[in-house]
Formats: sequence, structure tokens, C-alpha cells
Amino acid sequence: MNATLPLDPWSEDLLGYTAIGETFGNLIASIDEAKVISIEAGFGRGKTFFRKAWAEHLRQMGEIVVEIDAQQSDHSGDPVVSFVGALINVLPVEDKTARQDAFERGKKIAGLGARTVARMLARSAADEVIEYVTDTAADQVEGISALENVVEDVGNGMSKLAGDLIAAQLASEQVRQKELPEQLSALHAALTNDSDTKRIVILIDELDRCHPEYAIALLEAMKLVFDHKGFVFCLMVNADYLENVAAKRFGSFVEGERYLDKFVDIRLQLPQTDAAIAAATKHLVAQLPLEIPYGVHQEFSVARAADLAGELAPVSKLSMRQIKRVLLKVELALRCYRHEPLDCALLVFLAFKDASGRQPNGRELISERFLSRVRLTPDVAQNFSEPFDIGDDHAERRRGHQANKFIDDNCQELRGLLEDRYKSPPLGNGRTYFKWVPVCVHLAEHYVPGHQAILDAVHRLEVTEPPAA
Repeated sequence: MNATLPLDPWSEDLLGYTAIGETFGNLIASIDEAKVISIEAGFGRGKTFFRKAWAEHLRQMGEIVVEIDAQQSDHSGDPVVSFVGALINVLPVEDKTARQDAFERGKKIAGLGARTVARMLARSAADEVIEYVTDTAADQVEGISALENVVEDVGNGMSKLAGDLIAAQLASEQVRQKELPEQLSALHAALTNDSDTKRIVILIDELDRCHPEYAIALLEAMKLVFDHKGFVFCLMVNADYLENVAAKRFGSFVEGERYLDKFVDIRLQLPQTDAAIAAATKHLVAQLPLEIPYGVHQEFSVARAADLAGELAPVSKLSMRQIKRVLLKVELALRCYRHEPLDCALLVFLAFKDASGRQPNGRELISERFLSRVRLTPDVAQNFSEPFDIGDDHAERRRGHQANKFIDDNCQELRGLLEDRYKSPPLGNGRTYFKWVPVCVHLAEHYVPGHQAILDAVHRLEVTEPPAA
């Protein structure tokens, strides 16, 4: 019987991250000491996809991987608890002895949030009933009585509140210096016991979407508390956002000094080439559901729309997340107006144009050069329908020549469409229009405005979110 091959974690990679994941994996495999690595990219650049795929890639390499969604753990208020709980969660559920031992050791940090650790343990399907021992750190830390004697010796000049604050501080310090290292050693041993590696890789994502205070506390805890051999932290971050948060919290730093440099040993990035963005966008557009193409010409196919989107995506300067929102609008238009003939490439062009900005010189990033038939506007219809003197054959021929040249230069594919596309009013008495009139006058009136109206109608139905800070 053939062994089942592991699934390829990069099977849905559209941005060319597979080679980067392999390179970063080799880096991890070479590290024996404590390290903090940042893997940086802007919002919407695929950090979460990379983290999930890379985590599985590392596991298939034999690494022990712990994934932490910092935004989900934000509610705990204590990043130390988040770390400890995540480590406990990785222990096999069926190994109740190891899990219970890990939690028993965790009782020493009761005053720092053991209730939250208990909830984390419960959520990961452990069926042990864990009793919360006490509400105060002092009840769990040795040596508090000695501190109380010191406080009493100070005399009446110190309030009970001040004494309690000092006691709490001592408790926290003892937890940090003694109890936590002991628990980390125990957790590290339990997690690596049956493994060829003694390295635990902790991947932290969505840090730049947490409350600022929690994000800073997590960074501080990571470096201060968890700086122990055998732990490698990898932060998936938008570095610019975190630097802005730190600047607001601590004030401006010395020029050239970055807040993250206090915590990070190695800074890496997820580069996105124009080619990768183009290929990813083209792949997504190729799956759009177009039921009634505007015409039979290849220009009206989904394949043409995909090629166009591949050209527009890098030029638009949009993130991959923003590009997906643009394409979602096109998809909704195609689905909601599925019984109408639609020009998929035109919808793609208009959606990108609406979402993109301008160049420093004021010119739009998305211009008509990418899809020349967008030049067929109501202004064209007005221009070619201007009256001229009846019987002026020269003026009539000149206008016909100009109209046909406009069509040849910009939109030949719009000739020969089904009659209902043009919406030409009947002439009667067996008369017919010049061949250029249905295109340059009748179609020009509604072609671009009609498609824009569909996108606008879809946009009004969408729930939009404010842009990420």
C-alpha cells in the first residue's frame, strides 16, 4: 500500500512565495540559539497566507511550530498568558499527563492571568477540570512574608497600598525570574521530547492589527520573558505601522533608530514583484463567471479580461487585498446582472480605474491606453451627431471617414454586434443607418455609462470598511 503523500502547503501560492518559504525554512533549520525574526510586508501583501503555508512547510521539515494570531489573543490582556497558553495547546490532547503537568506549573503565574490559561486549555479540548487556586500573586510566590517584614520596618510613613504595590512587584519579578523560566523549560522539554529538533518556532501574525498597548506589551514580553535557548520567534508584521504606533507611544526616536530593532535580530521581507502580482491577479480573473459576453469577439472573453487585469494590477499600486476587493466588485456585477450582456474586460478596467489613484503629475494611473474602446463615450456620440447642412455631401463623407477611422483605431471589435447591443431607434420606410452610426452614435451613448452604472449599483450594496491605518 502506498503511503499518503503530504499535501503541498504552497498549492495555492499565487505570489511566488514558495521559493521564499523554502529559503526561510533553511534559515530556521540553521538556528540553535534564541532568535527573533521579523518577516515584513505591508497590509494586504499576503502575510497571513505565507504564515499558514510556511507553518505547514516547517512542520513537514520536522520543526515544532506554534502559531499565534495576536489579534485573537488581544482580549486576554496578557501576552505572557497568550504565549504559555499557545505552548500548552500544542501538547497532544491525548497526553493528559503532560498537559496537566504544564498547567500545574502554570499555577505559579496565577496572579498574571491563570484564569485565561485555563480557558485556553479548555478551548483546546482538554477535559480536565482545572480549579483556580487564588486571586493574588502573593499567595503563590515564596518569600512574600520576608517582604512584609521589610514593609513593617519602614514604619507608619508607608501606606498599606504602597506596601501592596511593592509586594505585587516582587511577586511579578519572582514569577518572571524563577517561575516562568522553570515552566518554559518544562514546556520546552515536553514539546521536544519525541522530536529530532530541540527548537520551537513561534509564528506571530496580525500583531499590527492589535490594540497598540497590547502589541507593545507582546513585543516586550517576547524579548524580556521568552529570550531562552530553543525558542525562535517569527513576527509577520507591517513594520511601518508598528513604528508609527511606537512613535505615538514613546515619542520620536533618534534618526535612523527603529523601535523594532530593540527586539528583532534578523529582519526579512516578503518581496512582491510586478510579475507575481500580475500572475496572481490574472489567475483570479480567469475564474470570473461571465454568462453572456457582450460579443463573440475574443476581446469580450474572460481570458481577455484576465490578461488586462494582469497588466493593470502592477500599475494600479494596489495591494493584493485591495485587488481582491476590486475583483469582488466585478464578480458581484457579473453575478447580479447575469442575464445582461456584459463586457468583462470593460468592467475590470473601470473597477481598477475607480480604485486607483493618480501619478505625482496628476495623471491617472489607469489610462485608456490599456483598453482603447473605453474612448467610445457619450462625448463621441455628441461629436458625430452634430448637425450639418443637408445636401453637403463633402461634410457627410468627411464625417463618415472620421467615424470609421475612430472605430478602426479604437474599437473594431464593436462592429458586427447583435442589433440589440446598439439600441438603435428604427428608421422606417426601409431606410438604414451608415455602418458607423450604430457604433459612434447609438452605442457610444450607453456603452461605458451602462457598465459604470452596474459597478456603482453593486458598490452601493457592498459593506465597505475604512482603510487599514
